[in-house]
Amino acid sequence: MTETSASLFMYPATRPAWERLWRDIRARLGFGPERLSWPEAPGTHWRDPGLVLSMTCSFPMRLGLSSEVSLVGSPVWDLPGLPPGTYASHLVTRAGDARPLPEAAAAGIAINNLDSQSGRGVLREAGLSGPLLVTGAHTASMEAVAKAHAHLAAIDAVTWAQAPHPALTVRATTPPTASTPFITARAEWRAPVRAALEAAIAAMPAEDRIATRLIAVTDQPASAYAHDPTLTI
Repeated sequence: MTETSASLFMYPATRPAWERLWRDIRARLGFGPERLSWPEAPGTHWRDPGLVLSMTCSFPMRLGLSSEVSLVGSPVWDLPGLPPGTYASHLVTRAGDARPLPEAAAAGIAINNLDSQSGRGVLREAGLSGPLLVTGAHTASMEAVAKAHAHLAAIDAVTWAQAPHPALTVRATTPPTASTPFITARAEWRAPVRAALEAAIAAMPAEDRIATRLIAVTDQPASAYAHDPTLTI
């Protein structure tokens, strides 16, 4: 069998819970790597022909990744105001920074990645622009704003729920959008991976469910992640 890989790296603040979830998924599947990867180059990792399971973002999917992988489903998060299969972003500034958001953005924005829907795409959709500081992670973006290296960031609401930054305040929350989907490399793996994922989520210990906020997997319309040739970074 092809060498396999798997990752659930989007929310590292709760890494032990994701590691436990993967062990249960693998036991139910009967194949896959013993340990999760925590890739530094996710674009390459997502295109691994042996990828059993990972979680990506709608932005890379709409940039073209959707034509190279099979969609397993969309996570359902236990967060207020989020319909199943969606997530949102919080627009955050330093506590006490009362500037209008366009003014804060014009002074400098921290983003996790150029192709992040939750960190950058939502800002474009909101018409907020300014000099960009690419930090590599939502947690790093929060720290950049806290230290005044930037003045505004859009933070995935799941990340914020798992690890809010005490020096920052939520100024606004974006409308819900299709959440970070689970993917697999092969079409024939989709059904067994989906079944194992659903069963493992249902069997999660209460403390892991509370920590991750993950409660189920559902389906979004394929159009939510379909390749959009007009989309650019």
